[in-house]
Amino acid sequence: MVIDYREIVGHRFCVRADQTIGEVVQTFSHHDFDFMAVLDGNAVLGLCSKRDVGILLCSKYGFSLFANRPIRDHLRPKPVFVRVETPVHEVFTTVFARGEEAFYDDVLLLGPSGGFLGLIFTQTLIKLQNRFHLDSIRLLEEQSEEISRKNEQIEADLCLSRELQQALLPLSYPSFPPRSPDGADTIRFHHFYRPLGIVGGDFFHIKKLSSQAVGIFIADVMGHGVRSTIVTAMLRTLLEELPEEGYKDPAGLLDHINQKLTGILIEAGKDILYATALYLVVDAERQGIQYASAGHPLPIHVQVRKNLVETLEHSNPGTVLGMFGETVFFNDEASYEPGDSIILFTDGITEVEDSAGNEFSREQLSKAIGGVIGRPANEIIDALLGQAKNHSAKGEFTDDVCLVGIDLA
Repeated sequence: MVIDYREIVGHRFCVRADQTIGEVVQTFSHHDFDFMAVLDGNAVLGLCSKRDVGILLCSKYGFSLFANRPIRDHLRPKPVFVRVETPVHEVFTTVFARGEEAFYDDVLLLGPSGGFLGLIFTQTLIKLQNRFHLDSIRLLEEQSEEISRKNEQIEADLCLSRELQQALLPLSYPSFPPRSPDGADTIRFHHFYRPLGIVGGDFFHIKKLSSQAVGIFIADVMGHGVRSTIVTAMLRTLLEELPEEGYKDPAGLLDHINQKLTGILIEAGKDILYATALYLVVDAERQGIQYASAGHPLPIHVQVRKNLVETLEHSNPGTVLGMFGETVFFNDEASYEPGDSIILFTDGITEVEDSAGNEFSREQLSKAIGGVIGRPANEIIDALLGQAKNHSAKGEFTDDVCLVGIDLA
């Protein structure tokens, strides 16, 4: 796989090494980027962080102590430098081997002579890696289809994997309150699931916690095909092993799953394999939501009475599952009103591209929901799928797609 890294540069903002921290903070205030390159003449010294310099100046006596110091003394540790000629597999290995503290730092792109070309976002490289795996899986599946015509056992195994994948998904939804007649539930569910190939890496699980509370887990395993299906089966097993109390604390649940999954993958020698996940608890009695994220897209809150479509905020979203055993996750809370809906999803719906390569953005997603605000979640999901397919240059999805809608009646 050959990549022209110059085409995926996120931005080219930089500061001089002799500029003061106070001046750098002012530069950061003029844009939304989290990192800038630090140059000494034409030489690239490393990265500076908006968060780091902000903490310095906001601490006690911070402004008087640090405002006039040069930024060269406060660079991010161990920055990653990539040259335009670096093979892509070396880039992935280096970037994804970083520790948790520096995992989302931007990557510095240098020209053949070492000149500064720009900064690449880690999220861009994650998407690039997923595309790389997607191309590999497509090739393998094409080969599998050819082989399956000659080998009935391979076809039977793939069909069994598909059946196992479907068996992981809920066959029915719990009632709230118990034994309520159809349509009278205080919490109602709808979902759409479609793997890209025969099997996929998306997964969700619904757990009834009480007569008025329910937990919803959604995950997206890196890649596609049988390997990602095995990881989703691991996640289901780890969830089933949890005691009842373990489902009541979203951050605690993600921490438990992460430690177990990381241990399994390390023991198996799979050091670059991960899953994004989100766990959300709905409490109908207090009309509240508590949730924690492991690098997963945050849900959409459809507020009917206020005529608003908003993304649930997260003060500190956690790192993906399966890479760092000591990751810390945090809970956030929100309230809702009767008639609201919550839409959880994997990034397969937002990664469809039009003919110009533009993805189906969060803004387009929110606009699509706004057009059917007040309708039940199944109609919201149908509207989202229709708009995303219309946006796609191919009229189809290029990744696994999973959506879970929750009507809060």
